Amino acid sequence: MYASCIQNYFLNVDTSTTHQVTTAPTMAQAEEVMSPIRTAITRARGPLFQFLTEGSLQNTTGSRANRVKLASTKKGIQNFLTGSLLEVRPMSIDKLQGLRVKVATVDEWLSGDIREDVVETLEQSAAKEQSGGKNDDYLIIAISSEGTVRNGPGDDVKMELMKILKGEYNAPHTSIWWYKLDSMEEVGKPDMWIKANPNLGKTVSYETYQLAVEKAENSPAARNDILAKRFGIPMEGYTYFFTYGETKVHRKREFWQMPCALGADLSKGDDFCSFVFLFPLSNGDFGVKTRNYITELTLAKLPGALRRKYDDFIKEGSLHVMNGNILDMTQVYDDLDNHIIETGYDVRCFGYDPYNARDFVERWERENGPFGIEKVIQGSKTESVPLGELKKLSEERMLLFDEQLMTFTMGNCIVMEDTNGNRKLLKRRHEAKIDTVAAMMDAFIAFKLNREAFE
Repeated sequence: MYASCIQNYFLNVDTSTTHQVTTAPTMAQAEEVMSPIRTAITRARGPLFQFLTEGSLQNTTGSRANRVKLASTKKGIQNFLTGSLLEVRPMSIDKLQGLRVKVATVDEWLSGDIREDVVETLEQSAAKEQSGGKNDDYLIIAISSEGTVRNGPGDDVKMELMKILKGEYNAPHTSIWWYKLDSMEEVGKPDMWIKANPNLGKTVSYETYQLAVEKAENSPAARNDILAKRFGIPMEGYTYFFTYGETKVHRKREFWQMPCALGADLSKGDDFCSFVFLFPLSNGDFGVKTRNYITELTLAKLPGALRRKYDDFIKEGSLHVMNGNILDMTQVYDDLDNHIIETGYDVRCFGYDPYNARDFVERWERENGPFGIEKVIQGSKTESVPLGELKKLSEERMLLFDEQLMTFTMGNCIVMEDTNGNRKLLKRRHEAKIDTVAAMMDAFIAFKLNREAFE
């Protein structure tokens, strides 16, 4: 409504000829800004709108006085008196470039899974030379609730806004209203909720918030979404399969010379290659260690927020960067082999996803013998049961991992469920890495098929 009010002002009160744009992740969402203006035109309550809507749009040949001055057309909403236009544009950089708009509103630009920073684009295009001088007077309003998708451009934008608020860098032309709770403790204090939504008690009731809090406590799957949307607390990823509590790292452990199952997810040669060592412990727990490989090229292409994460993984030793543009499997094999020798891991079985794994597996078989090698074909038939068992283990905190990379991939893990309740891992997107979870599942399946090797 705020965006709508501003757009309406520049369209009808401001007499200069303006081009105005509103954009949102979906066209239907952008309509939310347009529809209050259309309603105002239809109702024509006050004298200004009665004057602007007088006449007929069909009158194209008669007297100009009898034509309508403000109308919703297929272009958008047009003011024929001033020649101003407000239109909806898709939320992508190439659709918003070079626009020379005076007023732009962007809706819900952090809450969805957005891959492009459109505010920057609008700023560049608005500040261009307009006919008869620069357009210094432009206005961009971006509105959004907090999202649950990390590592997109939204995170970088929020870091920049934080810096402005802290006074670390001076941006006098940017004004920020940021409504959020300061900490998780405040979720339980209703008198603090007004900080997250100044409309509480007016457009939304306290009862609605109370119900949301109860739902967050009882339904882990909805928790992150509610904390982000209602209270402005940014959360890691959607709680897809593992809840936030289940992805916290355990204390550091060493599994020197202990028997383990090895799982491999070799995926595409140019991308990410994961190995997980799963150590069955005497009390039913499983120790988990992971080792992953990417190329220099993959690392160089990462966006800012994700790059910082990967640097942490490299520091902790769970991620290794190999030279070149494509992973050389012989190098990966040699490195992994040396790692197994150094740590003294006693690998007793090996589960792998057959995709792109042939050379690696053949060499493994030559050097370690054919015993205990298990092919894990992807799909709900093979994945459903082990996924359920891994979920139970993680709920009871019986998967003992001490590496941040494991936390990251478990946080990305989405599972698709069909009508019969069969589950399989969904490899959704290039950036949302879940390879170590897939490798852990392969190791777990191999362990279950070769239990006698561990007795």
